[in-house]
Amino acid sequence: MTSTSEDDAQTFTTGDRAHAALVVEILGPVVPVLARAMGPKTEVVLHNLTTMPDTIAAIGGTLTGRDIGGPPTDLGLRTFKAGWTEHLIGYRSETADGLVMRSSSIFFHAPSGRSVVCLCVNTDIGDLKRAEEILRALTSAGPGAGPLLDGPPGGPAETFPQTLESLGEGILADAVGAVGVPVELMKKSHKIAVVEDLNKRGFFTLRGAVDLAAQRLQVSRFTIYNYLNEIQTEPLD
Repeated sequence: MTSTSEDDAQTFTTGDRAHAALVVEILGPVVPVLARAMGPKTEVVLHNLTTMPDTIAAIGGTLTGRDIGGPPTDLGLRTFKAGWTEHLIGYRSETADGLVMRSSSIFFHAPSGRSVVCLCVNTDIGDLKRAEEILRALTSAGPGAGPLLDGPPGGPAETFPQTLESLGEGILADAVGAVGVPVELMKKSHKIAVVEDLNKRGFFTLRGAVDLAAQRLQVSRFTIYNYLNEIQTEPLD
């Protein structure tokens, strides 16, 4: 960004004004066509900064209700005062009546390096914001039933297995994974933790669950029953 004094920011050379007039002459007729090409929710405005404060030289679209000969925005005035020269792309703007827009300001520079023309594109994103809120609501996981809906870290609260076998294997894999220790390195405390988790998940209500758990944990059926007794639950198989 190039800063100038306040007096300098309001003083353009003859060359600056001539360059601005040339840019306006070239881009002016394109502005309304560009607005139509971008759709009814877009407004395109061409500002001739050398005619401050009556800067609007061409306009297409009616989002902000402005017309040729109108003034710049508050941001436009700030950039003018600061002697701003860099493009501003994709910032949020809002009209007095609450219309939310995505805006970009593209600056054209005279040979002197000063910004003399600014092309602004404003797009009404109100519908997109509302759609975003709806999508966020539809895709967010609410508190629901609290701990009952707690799935594995980073995983879903509910899955949809197609067979009883895949249901049991999935629950068992989650419980073993939650301990964080490979089965071959597990101590008794780790295996009891797996069995306790399985019991909380209702795993032992499934047919063949004890055999499946014993096979996966590399212990006997009797050991699984002992683990269940140790956590003061009844085996359900």
